[in-house]
Amino acid sequence: MKPAVDPRKAVTILFLVVFIDLLGFGIMIPLVPFYVERLGVGPELITAILALYSLVQFIVTPFWGHLSDRLGRRPVLLICMAGHIGAYVMLAFADTLAMLILSRILGGLTAGNLAASYAYITDITPPQDRARHLGKISAAFGLGFVMGPALGGLLAGTGDIADANFMRPALAAASLSAVALVGILLFLPESHHPARTTAARGAEAVARPGMREAVGLILRRRTIALMIMLCLIVITFAAMRESIFSLWANHQFGYNAATIGLFFSFNGVIITLIQFFGMGPLTARFGEHALLMTGMFMYTLCWVGLIFAQSMIGLFAAMAASGVGTALFGTSLQSLLSRRAGPQERGAVMGVYQSTSSLGRFCGQTLSGTLYGQVGPNAPFALGALAMIPAFVIAVVIGRRLHAEKAAAPAADGALALDGEVTAGSVAGPRTGRQ
Repeated sequence: MKPAVDPRKAVTILFLVVFIDLLGFGIMIPLVPFYVERLGVGPELITAILALYSLVQFIVTPFWGHLSDRLGRRPVLLICMAGHIGAYVMLAFADTLAMLILSRILGGLTAGNLAASYAYITDITPPQDRARHLGKISAAFGLGFVMGPALGGLLAGTGDIADANFMRPALAAASLSAVALVGILLFLPESHHPARTTAARGAEAVARPGMREAVGLILRRRTIALMIMLCLIVITFAAMRESIFSLWANHQFGYNAATIGLFFSFNGVIITLIQFFGMGPLTARFGEHALLMTGMFMYTLCWVGLIFAQSMIGLFAAMAASGVGTALFGTSLQSLLSRRAGPQERGAVMGVYQSTSSLGRFCGQTLSGTLYGQVGPNAPFALGALAMIPAFVIAVVIGRRLHAEKAAAPAADGALALDGEVTAGSVAGPRTGRQ
């Protein structure tokens, strides 16, 4: 059944909600490493504590995606926003390592809003418009990263890191999440309506497997499995750069929280401009796979650029390359995945993607501190550049499979039953709704 949602209005509201939430998240990006450093620990433990959020997110995100398929997107978004508020308030008053760790765990437990937001968009948009609208929602994330880090740096203070005030940014982030929660509650209608009658729910339960079975069936599709593997590799090394950059820039160049926030904000500007204005035209002209490859190349330039950067200009150039890579890679891969998901499994597919991203962030964040402290300050960037070699090989294989699928049996929306892949219908039962 087609959801009674006006796509234009819903996309606009979701854009604003996601932007407000990510503005709060962005406030904390350049500051959290210094929260941990202030408690007297080294870079190895700092990045491990940062990685707790991603580890928990990896574990629970498939659950949130599956739950959004069962109950709807809106309840998941509301629960997760409430969790964000609690995590930020706890962080604001964290004066022990245990309290800081608990705040990271709570944040990770309620980080299902990404999967639910992307599933919401796939519910209300046809396949040919999906990349454009996914790009707009991704741009909301980017816009949050534009303003958030700069705002966080200013709220922390423009003096030395040792004198920074970390309570103000955390409370500001909690307030912004509260505003986002109210926005969902009042203005965002449900986009996905599971069967309401007892008989329909019983039939659906028979037709649809549980969460573990659904995830297993999704990962058995060879093209999707390759995409998930590619996501894991690229996000792992992107997370290395993200997690260590604040400490690296402070230790190597002496930059304070406000200046570091500007670097993250500049990165967000690039992401936002490309995702909001460029993804639709670029996808129509070049296709998702070509943009995916270009994004990986730009990531490589970023890591090489950071290794050789000698000044602020070099750092801004490297961050620009990272912004382009993030915009092109993430949105294109999500669009390709969404085309291989049936209407009743989109939350699960996007949940698997977001969970894999979280696993990549956990691995990258955990490794970055050890590489930084034990091997050398530029080691995370050098390893990231080298890791793009196998990533490009996987991307080429994906491109060949996509070309073969298109030539053999192009699908308007959902997965293909080629080379032993399981169709979306076999996972979700009979197709319903917009095709």
